[in-house]
Amino acid sequence: MNVSIIIPVYNVEKYIASTLDSLIAQTYPIDEILVIDDCGDDCSVEVVKEYSKQHSNIRIIQLPYNQGVSAARNKGLQESRNEWVLLMDADDTIHPNLVKYQVSQLMQHENTQPKPVCVHPAYIQIDSEGKVLLGSEYYGQQLSFNETFGTLLVRNYIITASGLLVNRKEALNVGGYNTNLSLSEDYEFLLRLSRQGTFVYLNKAYVNYRRHLKNTSSSLKKMEEAGKAVLDIYSIDEIKEAIFCRSYSEQKNLMDFVTLLYQYQQYDEGFNYLAYVTAGEFEESKLFYQALYYIEKHQEENAVRYLDRLINLNENHGAALNNRGVCYAKAGNIEAAQELFEQALEQFPGYMDATDNLSVLADGKKEYCFTKRELRKNLLRYS
Repeated sequence: MNVSIIIPVYNVEKYIASTLDSLIAQTYPIDEILVIDDCGDDCSVEVVKEYSKQHSNIRIIQLPYNQGVSAARNKGLQESRNEWVLLMDADDTIHPNLVKYQVSQLMQHENTQPKPVCVHPAYIQIDSEGKVLLGSEYYGQQLSFNETFGTLLVRNYIITASGLLVNRKEALNVGGYNTNLSLSEDYEFLLRLSRQGTFVYLNKAYVNYRRHLKNTSSSLKKMEEAGKAVLDIYSIDEIKEAIFCRSYSEQKNLMDFVTLLYQYQQYDEGFNYLAYVTAGEFEESKLFYQALYYIEKHQEENAVRYLDRLINLNENHGAALNNRGVCYAKAGNIEAAQELFEQALEQFPGYMDATDNLSVLADGKKEYCFTKRELRKNLLRYS
């Protein structure tokens, strides 16, 4: 099975050599590496040209003007000559055996119906200098076709396009990437692709996902707004059907549906649904979203009652610690607020809301930030 690799390139001269080295080092033969030059103003393409002199499978495709990463990926999908294409960002790297194991996973699922349309791995995060961020591994899960779309709606567990092996025909059939989106374009593409076939999961952290201040996902508020814009493509009824058709318990599906209603800012309806969440395993989540309801209604004295109950149940609930800290800070109890922000950071290194809130305590230049969702087990790092 021949594999193509697509890499959009725009002002990444610091990282592109490391990325290319990791692709050239693949133990599975790579038929072609398509570098899509999106008209940056640094020396990225000059670096690639030097590599292409030594490696005949590297081909540079020049866009006529800067069009953005989505247009660059689409150009690569159109120009690639193979059925399976590995997507990459030009600042990430991959393990030498990634493609080898992905092809093996595809072979193991050759009789799966509907047919696989992509293989996605687990990830580990690295900093701008390539140093592994301890405890930053991010693992996904193997889901059935009927569960994938709804689960992605709840939370995107494929955190980067890098290392995503996709079926070229199916990617083009869904229209490729939406060039009107500048954020969450990967997420929106995956939602459409998930309705075409099975997503296969490789449980190996074989993608080094580089986190630095130039990441387009480094602004949490922008990402929150972009995520909502993606969800707005689908109706509430469509989302409800996708959530409740999954094979999880009705209580889990119900809790997940509440989180999406909150993301749609339908707080009253979501709060009413919480009354039907009765399973003990979701007590913490229920308390968190009950508190968030009152935060959104600017009734923080009511929110505090739920946050205190939640922290009493789980003293390491990061989002509850942060939100209770904000309530303390706004009430003038700075010492208690600082203690909770620091406790949240101890449990969740890289937690941006807590980090920002500590800076607000120090200089008061910004507003305090409530966390609107429960935290992932391992957080994405933003610097």
